Amino acid sequence: MTAELNEAQRELADTRAEIAELQGVIDGLEEQVRDGEATAEAQQLGERYGVLRVAQLRQEAAQRKLKRTEAAEVARRRGEAEKAARAELESLSPERLAEACEEALEVIERLCRLGDARQAAVARHAKTFLDLGMMDRVHHQAGAWVVFEVGGVRYDTNQEHLDGRSLLTVIEGERHRRTLIQGRRAKGFTGPEPSSHPMAQLLARRLDAAQAADGAA
Repeated sequence: MTAELNEAQRELADTRAEIAELQGVIDGLEEQVRDGEATAEAQQLGERYGVLRVAQLRQEAAQRKLKRTEAAEVARRRGEAEKAARAELESLSPERLAEACEEALEVIERLCRLGDARQAAVARHAKTFLDLGMMDRVHHQAGAWVVFEVGGVRYDTNQEHLDGRSLLTVIEGERHRRTLIQGRRAKGFTGPEPSSHPMAQLLARRLDAAQAADGAA
């Protein structure tokens, strides 16, 4: 609230208080006149009527001033609201969002290429192991479903789920999970755990470690 509005409200309150006080005096004088007391009271009453009328005019002036000040205050706030909206919305323009989308698409395309390449590599190497009779490295085979081992790590053509589409699902799941963590902790609950997908587990650990490092810095 501006100083001008405060002043206008104070002026109106002062004139109202003055009128109330004058009215009290006038009521008393009128009662004395009714009782037939000395004419001095009647003379004072006439004078007070004049003072009251002036005070009423001043109150009307204060009301008009307050109305003008309130209108100016509303106009000022509307102008500030429009200015703030324009500044913020222009900073979040469709062009800027489109730029961010382009950047995201580049990352998503890279992610999908890597994920699809990983999935294809698992299937290709599984076939190669079978074609070469490397059954000491194959733990399971049932049609296209092959589980094989390389360097102590098992690879499963049915359970990899590391193709691009699956990785995008993992990312969205982790993003949503993280939006729930703060609210749940505020209520005294532990944060929701990531899904059982191996990439969801790995991603959650990496993000948690990075967040902890940022907090310690």
